[in-house]
Amino acid sequence: MEKALVGFFARHLPPTIHPTVVHFPIAIVYLAAAVDLMAWMAPPDTRRFLTRAGWWLITAACVAIIAAIAAGIVSEQSVHWTPATARLLSTHQHWAYLTGLFAGAAWLLRLASPFRSAQGRVSGTWSVLGTGRGNLNLLATACVVGAAVCITVTGSLGGRMVYDHGAGVPAVAVRR
Repeated sequence: MEKALVGFFARHLPPTIHPTVVHFPIAIVYLAAAVDLMAWMAPPDTRRFLTRAGWWLITAACVAIIAAIAAGIVSEQSVHWTPATARLLSTHQHWAYLTGLFAGAAWLLRLASPFRSAQGRVSGTWSVLGTGRGNLNLLATACVVGAAVCITVTGSLGGRMVYDHGAGVPAVAVRR
């Protein structure tokens, strides 16, 4: 079933779907990490906004990471793999999955963190999913920063496959 589904998408989507989609999670993860870090240093009134923005950014990052991984699985079907590029691909996939794990952990940690009012009660205002969830916490921020580090390594490995080995490039013109 899984191979049939991948084959279906490989036949109906362009082989360049992964490089088209992958830039979204890269930008969103970096932005989520920056916003979370800024929220820790911001005054209380700005912190509330940045905390909400960070919640929605890590949510969007998780969706974008899933799309990029799925697109990568589809795109790899149309590439001629040499032993060198196959090793790089394996490492690239490993780091991509780590990125997803860190982002998913950050999202779950934020989901488990309720907002508290000044009196210490869980706040229903500005609530996420109607429960007041999504508050900033140090472990979630560490996971978002971990996701940013992992996505940097993932992107670097992907770039090496293309720029150093021409993976996914049908014809490479060399100027002499």
